Amino acid sequence: MKIIIDFDDTIFNTYKMMQEFIKSFKKAGFSSEEFKEIYRKSKEKKGDFDQKTIISLFGKLRPFDKRQVAKELADILERAEEFVYPDFRKFVDNFPKKELILLSFGSTNYQKIKIENSGVGKYFDKIYVTNKNKVFNLEKIYRKYAGDRIVFIDDKAEEIDKVKEKFPGVIALKMERPRGGHNSIKSEKADYVVNNFAQVRDAINEIMKKQ
Repeated sequence: MKIIIDFDDTIFNTYKMMQEFIKSFKKAGFSSEEFKEIYRKSKEKKGDFDQKTIISLFGKLRPFDKRQVAKELADILERAEEFVYPDFRKFVDNFPKKELILLSFGSTNYQKIKIENSGVGKYFDKIYVTNKNKVFNLEKIYRKYAGDRIVFIDDKAEEIDKVKEKFPGVIALKMERPRGGHNSIKSEKADYVVNNFAQVRDAINEIMKKQ
C-alpha cells in the first residue's frame, strides 16, 4: 500500500498559522480584511504565500516597520512544528515509512521551508512539492507503484475529482478539518469524507478488509 498525503489543511493547521500572520500585521496597524486582500493579491502574483511580495504590497497601503514584521513572520515560520495537527503523528506511527508519500502544492520556496520546519519530513519515504496539479505527479507515482493499493488524502475537491477521473482505482479521501479552507466545495468522486486521521485509519482498515 502507498498512502499519499497532502500537507496544508490535512497535516498542517494552515488556518492557525495564518491567524499568527494576521496578528503581526494587526500590530503594524492593518486589519484582517486588508491582510486577506493582500494575501489574495500575493497568490495571484506568485501562486503561493510569498513574504517579500506581501510586505511590498502592504507598503503600498501605508508605511510600517517592514523589518519588524519580516522578523515576526520568519519567527512564526520557524515554529511551524506547532501547527501540525496532533493526530498526524499517531496515524503515521501505524505505518512503515516506505508506504508514506507527501504530495504538496507550492510554487514558492515558502512551502518547502514550511514542510522542513514542521518536522514531518522524517515520516515520509518521498516528498513532492509541485507547482502543477497533483495528477501530474500522481501519474509518475501510479506508474512506479503499479500493482500497489494507492490511497490519496487531500482537502481539495478539485484535486480529488481530477485524480479519480484519471485513476479510478485510487482510493480518495477528502479531508475536511474544522476551519479547513476548502470544506465548502464538495467532491463528487471521493470514496470517503473524513475530518481527522482517526477516521482515515478507520477508512483504511475498511479498505484492507475488502482486499
